[in-house]
Order: sequence, then structure tokens, then C-alpha cells
Amino acid sequence: MIKLVTENDIIKLIKGMFPDIEEVPATISFTQSGLLTSFDLVNLIFELESEFGLEFDLEELDLKLFDSPIMIADTINNMNGINKMTLRKLFDDICSRDMSKDALTFDDTTYTYKEISDKVKGLAAGFIEKGINKGTHTVIILDNCIEYILSYFALFYIGAVPIPINTRWNPSEAVTVIKDSEAEYFIARERSGKLKFSDIKEKLSADDYSIKQVIYCDVNDEGISEFASLCSNEFQELPDNIAPEDVAMISYTSGTTGTPKGVMLRHVDIAKISLYTQQVWTDSDDESFSIAPLYSAQGFLSLLINFSIGSRFKMISSFNTNDILKEISKKNETIFHTQPTMWTMLLNSRIINFADFSGLKKIVVSGSLCSPELARRIEERIHCHLLNAYGLIEGTSVVTMTRYDDPEDVRLNTVGRPIPGVEIKIVDEERNPVAHGEIGELAIRGYVMAGYYKNEEKTNEIMDKDGWLYTGDLAKYYDKENISIVGRCKDMVIRGGYNVYPSDIEEIILRIPEVQTAAVVGRPHDVLGEELVAFVVLRAGEEIKKSDINRYIFQNLANYKLPDQIYLISDMPAILAGKIDKKVLRDWAVNGIPQDKQMMFSE
Repeated sequence: MIKLVTENDIIKLIKGMFPDIEEVPATISFTQSGLLTSFDLVNLIFELESEFGLEFDLEELDLKLFDSPIMIADTINNMNGINKMTLRKLFDDICSRDMSKDALTFDDTTYTYKEISDKVKGLAAGFIEKGINKGTHTVIILDNCIEYILSYFALFYIGAVPIPINTRWNPSEAVTVIKDSEAEYFIARERSGKLKFSDIKEKLSADDYSIKQVIYCDVNDEGISEFASLCSNEFQELPDNIAPEDVAMISYTSGTTGTPKGVMLRHVDIAKISLYTQQVWTDSDDESFSIAPLYSAQGFLSLLINFSIGSRFKMISSFNTNDILKEISKKNETIFHTQPTMWTMLLNSRIINFADFSGLKKIVVSGSLCSPELARRIEERIHCHLLNAYGLIEGTSVVTMTRYDDPEDVRLNTVGRPIPGVEIKIVDEERNPVAHGEIGELAIRGYVMAGYYKNEEKTNEIMDKDGWLYTGDLAKYYDKENISIVGRCKDMVIRGGYNVYPSDIEEIILRIPEVQTAAVVGRPHDVLGEELVAFVVLRAGEEIKKSDINRYIFQNLANYKLPDQIYLISDMPAILAGKIDKKVLRDWAVNGIPQDKQMMFSE
């Protein structure tokens, strides 16, 4: 088992060597800050050799790898083999620690590490029998269930590539992603969320799309599912043919333009983020509870992070607030992994007054930005520390996090500092660094995606030749090393924790014969974070009810993409090039539409 060296281990060592140094920031460069001289750094390297049983080649050593505690921790862990980690090795390592120990409780059933290991290995053998091998693209269309968890682990174990499908998508959206992924193998139930698999099959068949194999999780008349029968297969040793840099999964996002793009994530990056992040937010005696949907980045990362802890964690199939609060009130878990949207719902409900949060020590909030006010309300109501995380799927989900021992103002007003292995910078429109404390676009380097699947052009738009990924999010330094996210460069709206791209909705509205043009923007909302506002200009002489526009959108898109408000206006504000001025539309959405732009139609 790899024992991780943490930034705190390095800080403690530095303070012991240099007692006159009062503060040792985790991410700030020693050389640029003047905290340590080159001579001090060499002495530190000798001490690191002694402390961690390593031997460095000083003639070949790149001192840049030792320029901050967080970089030193990552360097040492890489030397100890973490950079050679695959998800199969990670799974075997975790399960082998204590196979009799409880690993997972899903709903009311608890599984030991041995039971999980046996089921995953049996399922891996069954998948191979069905034709799923290393590199096989395999679509998963399921709601949260134990089968989803076992599928992830088994596909990772044989080096296949899972492609999770958002069960809130419209069938047409799901089909578009499936066709782009070139997947021919499926793990599914007939009905998952909004999707019926028979509808998807019909649409794929109409387009002459090949389906080689569907593994159903539904139970037949005899009470047996095809999926369950595969788990009882006899496992045979697999060749060690998975490389750390191999693509582990493809997770689809709409990107900046709304066109679906498959984000390719590597084995080593997912493994390292899982290990590092659990080191940040957990202690050995912690047990976690996660309600994130497994098709989302937050969902599959929280699964792996929690599994990496080596202690039991809990998931449930229900997203009902009553069921969630009931589980928390049992006081069986100490960490709760959730989204800001869920907390805005909970804190405004009467049910929360009957819940018992005394068993919780930490609340992890990720998936969308948590405002300082919401963070404060959570801590005051739950009486435990909030860990605020920032990430994006192109950055393998987690980029920065606050720490448990951070002061209150940092926990509430920032998304923390990078996890080990991640570099950040804040740049202007020309991608040049801005002055410390100024607002600019956040760029990251480290666990970034291998690229968008079959889309080199879009990959090159957000990644440069030096490995920096430009997030499209506006950020600034709150203090020396913690950052705050202050907005987005792009038009993306995060509604209720879901990324919504206006172009998706605009394209659908423009299909309506009576519509001349349309534009969609976001505006602040107390519960959802943001809500969607559509502005529509009709063709001359045409009339249409707002309800008819909404009905058409509902028939073609996921329900969370429905506009919360539709305004019919006489014409669109435009900038010099004729492009719609969305800055003006955002102002109208918040402060009202000028009288001369309004159009009234009966409903």
C-alpha cells in the first residue's frame, strides 16, 4: 500500500528545520517568495532523503519540483510509485487492506471488501465473455444502484472505457452522445430516470447504428437479472496490460458551445485525485455518505474517493429529502458529500428542523459554486466544518479545496487551494498572468483531460502546448494562496447544480416556425443558484403562446433546461458586429425590460 506524503508532513519538517519561519504556505514558491534560499533548499532535500528513505540524484534533480510543500509532497509520492497507479491497482490495494471490513452500504445492504472484490472480479470475467475487453467503449444507462458501482469498478478493472449517460437527458440527447462515443456495448435497465432504453434502441436502429451487446439489470420472471448472473463468473487472472496513461473513461459534457464533447480521463489522474482528495478531507475513522448521481463527475469521483478511504461509505438510490435526512439522523456517517442546490432546498424546508446532524463532522460541497452566504448558513445550521471544492470534468473533477483546519473566512469565501499535483494561474484575455488579487480566467495544469474524444479542434481551443487548460471561469486570489471563483467567461448557466448551455435551448426555440430569433441567459436565484430566462422575437405578423414554446422545448430537451421565464420582445439588443448583446439581456432579466421593447400576448 502506498502511504501518501502530505503537504502538512512537509510543512512540519520545514518548521522543525527552520524554527524562525512563522508561516509556511503550502503552494507559494520558496524561491519567488524568498522563504528559502537555494542553500536552504538543498539542505531541505538532504533532510527529505533522511526522513522518507529516498535518494535523490542532485546532478539531475529539477529544483522546480521542490519549490513548495505541495510540490514536494507530489514529487515524493511520484517517486514512491503513485504516478504508476491504475484503477485496477488502486482497487486491489484498497480491497486487500482488510477484506473482512465493511466497505459499502447501498440502501440497506452492506458489503465487505471481500464481497465487493469477488463481485467485481466475477463481473469482469463476465464482461470479457460478452466481448468487453480493454479499450471497449461501454455505455451505462442506470440510476444510482449497486449495479452501477460494480460496473464502474469492473470496467476499470479490465481497462474498458465506461461512458455514463445522464438519465435526465431527452432520448435524442442520449442518442447523440452514444453515436459520438462509438460505443457498441450497453449496461442498462429498461427505464432509468427520463430514459426508456427501448426508445433509445429504436432511434439507434433507425440510424443503422450497431449494438453488439446489451447487459440488462432488470429482473426476469424468475427473479434473476442477466447482470447478477455475470457477477458469479469465475475470475481468471488478467494480463497487466493497463498503463497509467490509458484512458479510463469518457464523460460527456456540452462544452462551451453546447455541442456534446467526450472528456477523456486517464487512469493515473483519477487514481491520484481519489487518493489525494480523500487525504485532504478525511481521517482514518471517518465514514462518508454521498448522494451524488453516479453519471456525474461529482458522483463517480465521490465513489472512488470514498472507496479509497478504506472505511465504509454509504450511498442511497433516493434523492428524496426525507430519505436523505432520515439517513443523516441515524448518525452512522461523519462526512456528507452534497451539492449547494440540495442545501438551499433543505435549509428552506420545515423537515430540517426534525433532523439530527450531530453525527456529522464535515460537509463537502461540490458540483456547483457555493456562495459565502449559503456556506455560512450551512455551518451555522449543521455546526460542523464545510469543505468547499471547485472542479470541472476537463480537470478530472477536483482542482482546489478548502481544508478542515482553514479559518472560517477561508472556508466560507473561497474554494481553497490546489490539491497536490495541480498548478493554477489566473490570466487575462491574452492568457498572460494578471497581478495577484486581480480577476482573470483560471487556468489549471496537472490532472487535465487527455482531450475531447475525436475533437482535436475543441481540445486545442482550451488547452495549450504547455499543458495548461483554460477553464472559462473567472477567479481571483482571496489571500496568498486560496482562490475565489467570481463568475464565468462563458455563457454557461449552472441551474440547480446542472450545467446548462444557452445554445442548446436557443437552437430548439429557433426550430419553431413563428420564431425569428432567441437568446437565453441566466439570472440569480435563491434556490437554484441561477435560473434560465429566454428572450424571443417572433416573425412579423406571427403569434404564439409562451406555454407552446415551453411545451416544444420540453419535448426536445431535458427538463432542467426548460426556461424559468420567457419574455417576448420586439427586437434584440445588438453589439456593433450584429451579435446579440447578452450583457444587456442579463440586465433586462434582473431589472426589467424597457417599455418600448415589451410585447404583450394573451396566454
